[in-house]
Amino acid sequence: MKKVHHFIIGLFIVIMGLSSSCVDDFKFGDDFLEKAPGVDVTKDTVFSNAYYARGFLWNAYTNLYYGLNWDWSARGNRVYMGMVDALTDLYHSALTWDGVNNQYYSGAFDATKDQNASVYSFTDGETQWTAIRKAYVFIENIDRTPDMSDTEKIRLKAEAKMIIACLYTDMFRHFGGLPLVKKAFDVNHVDEMYVPRSSVKETVQFITDLCDSAYVVLPWVLPAEEVQNWDGRFTGAAALGLKIRVLLHAASPLFNDSEPFYPGATGPEIWIGSKDPKMWQDVVDACDEFMRRNVQEGNPVFLARGSDPRMAYQNSYFVRNNGELLITPRLRAKVSWMWDQAWYYLESIGQYGSMVPTLEYANMFPNLDGTPFDTGFWDEQDSTKYTTVDPFANRDPRLYENCVVNLEKSINTAKGGAQLWLDGDERGVNRAQTGAYFTGFGCYKFVLNRSSMYGKDAQWPYLRYAEILLSYAEALNEVGRTGDAYRYINEVRARVGVGPLPSMPSQEAMREQILCERACEFGGEEVRYFDLVRWKRADKFRQQNHGINIRCKRDENNNWILGNFSYEVFPISARYIQDQNKDRKTWTPKWFLTPIPFSEVMKGYLTQNPGW
Repeated sequence: MKKVHHFIIGLFIVIMGLSSSCVDDFKFGDDFLEKAPGVDVTKDTVFSNAYYARGFLWNAYTNLYYGLNWDWSARGNRVYMGMVDALTDLYHSALTWDGVNNQYYSGAFDATKDQNASVYSFTDGETQWTAIRKAYVFIENIDRTPDMSDTEKIRLKAEAKMIIACLYTDMFRHFGGLPLVKKAFDVNHVDEMYVPRSSVKETVQFITDLCDSAYVVLPWVLPAEEVQNWDGRFTGAAALGLKIRVLLHAASPLFNDSEPFYPGATGPEIWIGSKDPKMWQDVVDACDEFMRRNVQEGNPVFLARGSDPRMAYQNSYFVRNNGELLITPRLRAKVSWMWDQAWYYLESIGQYGSMVPTLEYANMFPNLDGTPFDTGFWDEQDSTKYTTVDPFANRDPRLYENCVVNLEKSINTAKGGAQLWLDGDERGVNRAQTGAYFTGFGCYKFVLNRSSMYGKDAQWPYLRYAEILLSYAEALNEVGRTGDAYRYINEVRARVGVGPLPSMPSQEAMREQILCERACEFGGEEVRYFDLVRWKRADKFRQQNHGINIRCKRDENNNWILGNFSYEVFPISARYIQDQNKDRKTWTPKWFLTPIPFSEVMKGYLTQNPGW
């Protein structure tokens, strides 16, 4: 299989022959996810048999975006074991070798660098285009498969369109306007592959048209009889949900504002040319349709439930077929043993600290009654003042599911919980800014208790119903219907037993609260990164983040006195984007978009994103 490294179009020649890994079916367990031996075959062979044709499409599904690391391959070792949300105010990376530290915190990343170090690094530079070409090959050839019904052909074409739409959505949020590929190119006609970038509006229309076309064909949710073997296939709810995500991103100030995000850069591929309030109404209309259709179908899409608020939240992203997951890439199934591919992300996050929560993140979670946590508590603390007041008691249960806090009972259970104080078992004596607990917090989400993860799912929640609700709230606020937005925020809060949101004094205050609510709900799911990008939140990218040093008293027998702690806030090592020293690089708005590789720009068919 020949590889030609064209960033946008040239990658379509990587499958000069139709190479397909056929699988038994799209099963719930490992069988679907394990590839059978690949065989070079022709299109005539693949599409002469329904079994092979389906397998060809299922293989394309495995190229959807998966946000966890899983092995040392180019695609599996994304951002060199780093996590995208470690670029935000929610987390900091303690990995000295990952792309987040080496390329972004250091300010070294530019358009000439290895793209595997980029935040858009999940594909090794070609996987997304291979999958898009496979989807088009499928769409263009499935009609000649003799032993497949017309009804199934129509449905599978719609699923192929959603593969294209998902991959384009990922690229759009990173790069802006894109070359719009509308067919599988013939490798013998290389010149037609060099397609220039389209405008933001054209790109959004292209993606939403694919979603609309799939929406009218696909079942709203999978029928009950299909769930066990076919969970993970695209549905009408997934198509409309993805459309809402794209419309929300496009309506936000990154592209939709009275001036471009980068001074002097006015190209239609990075700015629509003005501020168009109707784009927010488009989001409202799409959300209205989602709610209308869901009611019509008997509300089969709902917020995941559980035996208690914490489990309800955990089930929302961790358990398959939970009523809430709209899109979940099926790249891996179960964590088996320590060196299994699906174990890799547990080491990255849980052991090495690729995503260590900040104090700023912990402060976002409200009290259980819905009122904001009083961050003034920290102003009254220092290393010499011990208190029995627990700042993490009676808080939003999502705090405990996103962050390991001091005395978390599922960690170090035999000794009363996680010992995150200095000299404690988890934090240790190391006060340097390394390790999975160096901020006084650890990452619980996805990792849970590493030692008990064997046999459990290793899935990525690409899109959840909770995002639809909070996107609805945001769009309602932006069109001036702030009063209507509370309903959807409070619905998300009620799932975890948190009291309703207090009244906000203004549209701006509500906007900030919605972004905070999204952070509490979607920690580590890469929602925060794109929220900060689309709202051009330079302040959040540049701010100084913090951790806490916790100290615990000992009794006369040198035993820890649990519940008697002191707290000392300390600054986390600054990322270069926070440094105002003019002798060093400083943050600029160029970081809102990812650069197109310099080698591709030099070929003359693509314009570079501004500042790069």
